[in-house]
Amino acid sequence: MSNLENITQKILEDGKIEAAKIQEESKENNEKIIKSKIAEANEKAEKIINRANNEGVLLKGRIKSEAELEARDKVLAAKREVLDKTFELAKERLININENDYMNFLKNKLGNKLLKDSEVLIVPERFKEAVIKSGLYSNVSQTESVGSGFLLKDGNIVTNYSFESLLDFMRDDIEGEVARVLFQE
Repeated sequence: MSNLENITQKILEDGKIEAAKIQEESKENNEKIIKSKIAEANEKAEKIINRANNEGVLLKGRIKSEAELEARDKVLAAKREVLDKTFELAKERLININENDYMNFLKNKLGNKLLKDSEVLIVPERFKEAVIKSGLYSNVSQTESVGSGFLLKDGNIVTNYSFESLLDFMRDDIEGEVARVLFQE
């Protein structure tokens, strides 16, 4: 073998060794890049999963809060309905009051005060006779009547003591107490 062949052989061997080193380094770099990308992908996946879990917890909390609000609103609506029905029943009972209780109510509201000549007492038709017979009130209207309670009319001024208006007037003041009794709050 000649020197030239030896040199060529040596260059080829060195080239093969160098190529093998480059291939090994390339393989190592590729593995590092792949590992890095896998780690990066795993990190991103973990962040996405954590974000989804957090959003799930928030969504679950929001749905639970909305359900609780809806349930509370339904309970309040049911309580409002019961209160309305209670006040309606109270009005019905007052409208159907007996004569003795009606006379006591009238005396309680008017006392023994004498009506002025210009004042007219307007009572339910069914109690007119009893009110006139009591002799307590001289000006009982013979032409007008009211459904419940009474009206006191003095010219253009009418004072309304009907059970409906009295109950409606007092409702704001007594509704809380009625609710406490009904719902034991």
